[in-house]
Amino acid sequence: MVSSVLDGVVVGLGEAALDHPRRSAARRRTHLGVGALVLAHAAADELPTVQAIAAGRPPRPVAPAEQQLSMAAGLVSVGWGLLASAVDGPLTRALARRGVVRPHRLVGLAAGALATATTLPLWWRRATVRIIDDERRTREDADVAAWEAELAEVDRQS
Repeated sequence: MVSSVLDGVVVGLGEAALDHPRRSAARRRTHLGVGALVLAHAAADELPTVQAIAAGRPPRPVAPAEQQLSMAAGLVSVGWGLLASAVDGPLTRALARRGVVRPHRLVGLAAGALATATTLPLWWRRATVRIIDDERRTREDADVAAWEAELAEVDRQS
């Protein structure tokens, strides 16, 4: 859920920042905030790998299905951002003529909500793939432990 919401927030804030004047401090802060969110999410996603390496363990292999779902979610977010950029000028001008005070914020809210709603199934499926993989690994580890215990018992008896 966090990844999906973050996708929407990034797309929405990127568009909403356009309500501020060009080269303004407010626009720079918004864009820096978007960049910080993206970097924080990437760092949090890689934290288990960094922890495993620091502990001297091999990092958890990433299943191809998990990579494909992550890539698809990223492409969907980028697509919504590009679409919002493409319709930004004409749509915000039309909204401004109708009296909307902050048209970019409204377009950003809509694009962000759509990005969240359309990436949620992808991130959910990725989590499901991870859970299935973790359960399979746990079963395999239990099988190996049971097999090693049987070998130890046979060695003790002989």
